[in-house]
Amino acid sequence: TGNAIITTADIDNGSSDNCSTVNLSANITAFTCSEVGANTVTLTATDGASNSSTCTSTVTVLDTISPIASCQNITVYLDATGNATITPADVDNGSSDNCGVTSLLTDITTFTCSEIGTNTVTLTVTDGSSNTASCSSTVTVLDTISPTASCQNITVYLSSTGTASITAADIDNGSSDNCTVASLVADLTTFTCSEIGANSVTLTVTDGSSNSNTCISTVTVLDTISPVPSLA
Repeated sequence: TGNAIITTADIDNGSSDNCSTVNLSANITAFTCSEVGANTVTLTATDGASNSSTCTSTVTVLDTISPIASCQNITVYLDATGNATITPADVDNGSSDNCGVTSLLTDITTFTCSEIGTNTVTLTVTDGSSNTASCSSTVTVLDTISPTASCQNITVYLSSTGTASITAADIDNGSSDNCTVASLVADLTTFTCSEIGANSVTLTVTDGSSNSNTCISTVTVLDTISPVPSLA
């Protein structure tokens, strides 16, 4: 509770009198956290004839009780730059001490895309007497920001067999994400004579956390191969 009590006998070192036993009294017998350290206590010895004398004792008050560290699990979200920051107070769940907590420290305070998922963070609680205790919190890092999908229009030419193919990268125009783009998928990648002209192709951009976004590219299909004449 942050309290300590002494008796006069604790600081008496054999006070005596020529005639009788002595009555002992001390000016301080109770101590709290505010008295941590060296305290001067005056002991007064009084005999049966009311004669008295005093001496002083140094009572050193120590706090050797460690704080009670209490943690809570939290979830944090990466920002548009792929970063997240926490403070020790975010994972503290009411840590306490008999004399008062003076500092809270965590071993990790910043998170990036590489920490997506669960992370164990240690909270260290310290009191004014440098007693410490620690606990662990699970910090779950999430990326909920969708990629930025960017498309470009392209022109493709039918081959001699009347076909043309594209990849998703062909219509991508630098799609990006706060972490990384995991996949590019186009809903239409092969074209035949029936697609000659302008075709709308949807590009789906997905990141490592399954966030996705789309854009539309116009793929113009041309046939520039002349017919082959055949004589009867």
